Amino acid sequence: MQLFLWWAVFYILIAGGPCTGKTTLTNLLSHALREKGFRVYVIRDWARELIKISKEGKENGGPLPWTDRVGFEVEVARRHLNEFKQALKSRFDVIIEDSGSIATIAYCKADGVKMPSEIVNEIIKHSRNIDLVLITEPNSDYMKDAERWEERSYALKIHKEIIKIHKELLKDKVIILPSSPTPKQRLQNVLNVLSAKYPRIKARRLRT
Repeated sequence: MQLFLWWAVFYILIAGGPCTGKTTLTNLLSHALREKGFRVYVIRDWARELIKISKEGKENGGPLPWTDRVGFEVEVARRHLNEFKQALKSRFDVIIEDSGSIATIAYCKADGVKMPSEIVNEIIKHSRNIDLVLITEPNSDYMKDAERWEERSYALKIHKEIIKIHKELLKDKVIILPSSPTPKQRLQNVLNVLSAKYPRIKARRLRT
């Protein structure tokens, strides 16, 4: 018997500042849940994807965060929101989202600019679908890459804004994950949280 029905998908958002291990955790968690028989849909980090797409010349013209912060974040938010709607058209048990649309508000706040009110309202309305937010605290090391260009001090500023806005919108649905020595240990911490907090998931005895 399946634990979830397609219209009662369990929606997990993995949030945090740049280079805090969101994508690594997303990949590990999706793999662990699939091994337990869940049908999992992953919504990728569209901020990273759009920068990558632009650098590779796969799409023409789109805004980038260092040239048009608001335009970039609006596009990121729309991609996340649209992909969530697409995921609901199929029968998945769990949706795991990497970064998400709420973070776009935090980025704009960190830069002292405002997103259009209509997209902010859409993000706030969408946030009611989320069952659990896992915020990844940064580890001691900080590594930039081709898509994550922020300096550490700026990344920490954004991280604080991300925590603040998610707590404002989702309150007790937000869990802060402390830094971990290894990605596998962080994953185990998440699986412990899921099995202890949600009976629907506990029934599948999630353990690595």
